[in-house]
Amino acid sequence: MAALPRTLPAMGWLLYAGIAQATPVVDQQFTPSGNFARLAVANDRTQIQTFTVGITGTLTSIDVRVSEGSQTVEDLVLSLWSTNAAGLPQTQLAAHSVAPTDPAFAPPGSVALVPFDLTAAAVPVTAGEFLAIELNSNASNNPPFDQRYEWEIGGQYDRGAAYTQMGTRIFALTDDFHFVDFVNPAPEPGTLVLLSTGLAGLLAYGRRRVRQRDFGAGRHL
Repeated sequence: MAALPRTLPAMGWLLYAGIAQATPVVDQQFTPSGNFARLAVANDRTQIQTFTVGITGTLTSIDVRVSEGSQTVEDLVLSLWSTNAAGLPQTQLAAHSVAPTDPAFAPPGSVALVPFDLTAAAVPVTAGEFLAIELNSNASNNPPFDQRYEWEIGGQYDRGAAYTQMGTRIFALTDDFHFVDFVNPAPEPGTLVLLSTGLAGLLAYGRRRVRQRDFGAGRHL
């Protein structure tokens, strides 16, 4: 049992890692069913959707319902932003790009829920926090409009708003873009208390076993 105290830190880390690496869960989801319009994402305009975080933890990914043109060659870039007092993007927190050849895209002209992995940025989020999603691309937006991306829009998401940015001008939209975000929840306080209690018990047990071993060895001197 002498090795037990030396293994306690590793055991504690494994227990914590098991909690911290929980499976990401859906935080906000606005993907109504039906036939909806789509707005261009190209080199002359950026589309924006704000949302309110519902779960405290680490934001891991965002999916958006988009389509690509038959001649699209430029990447689609999703970025996550904090917002200012007006509820508009302020500071970029993370970004990820997807190539037009990504298998997540449906056949040209069809809409697909395309995922953007933001795990590497490890963005901490808090329930009630107001963030913004931006979609942009260097894709051309010229006739016959077959090189750009389009983000599906329709219906009202009641915890955010949608905008189109063209240059320095930002226009508010009446409907909202379709998206899903995923969060790896932070351990709840009760879980951390149980973890601390368990580690303390393991440590006490290890120390008691060491004392018993040392006492037994002393009796045989």
